[in-house]
Amino acid sequence: MKTILVLGATGRTGRLILKYRPDNAPVYAGLRQASYAEGRRSLPDGADASRIVNIDDQTSLSTALEGIDIVINAIRLRDDIAASALVELHQSIVAARDTSRELYVVHVGGAGALHMDDGRRFWETPGFPAVTLPRGIGHAHLRDYLEQHEQQCQWAYLIPPPRYVPDGPYQGRYSRIPPGNREQAFLTDGISYEDFAVALVDAVREEWFGVWLIGG
Repeated sequence: MKTILVLGATGRTGRLILKYRPDNAPVYAGLRQASYAEGRRSLPDGADASRIVNIDDQTSLSTALEGIDIVINAIRLRDDIAASALVELHQSIVAARDTSRELYVVHVGGAGALHMDDGRRFWETPGFPAVTLPRGIGHAHLRDYLEQHEQQCQWAYLIPPPRYVPDGPYQGRYSRIPPGNREQAFLTDGISYEDFAVALVDAVREEWFGVWLIGG
């Protein structure tokens, strides 16, 4: 039986992943606050147990990944992150893996990584929101790294459209689009956090590999 660790489990996407979690696998909520483990705060709904983890501490990450087969990375790094920050986080996760397991990492991607028809990335266009520019650049770097260099683990990178709606209505469906020549058209798509979370869980259940565009 495979075990799952959800990083960013208390965020909006993380909580929805736990809501729709697979029933046939133990699921751990990766938490920053020790207060959860000490019982001063309730465990997030849907989690079987917690793992306290500091993503900036390799020893902490290694301890959190003991016995873990699948990591769902729903962490949303904030503020002015470096262009390499998301790649470095992925590399830290891989370096911390339990070497007795075959690691599978599923990332919540970012629309900034989309390829435009003119060769630019979406983050390079005037329509990209300035407030999320550092993350847009970071996601483009992460996608490139995964596609061009990652050989130490299985991975999936799921990209929501720019209209990624936190409180959008749950439709109970999503479209799964392969990367390629249609990526610019994806800019007009939209999806709720909840429907996107279902796609993330399906990626785990069905062991998707590679980059996928997840629309409504």
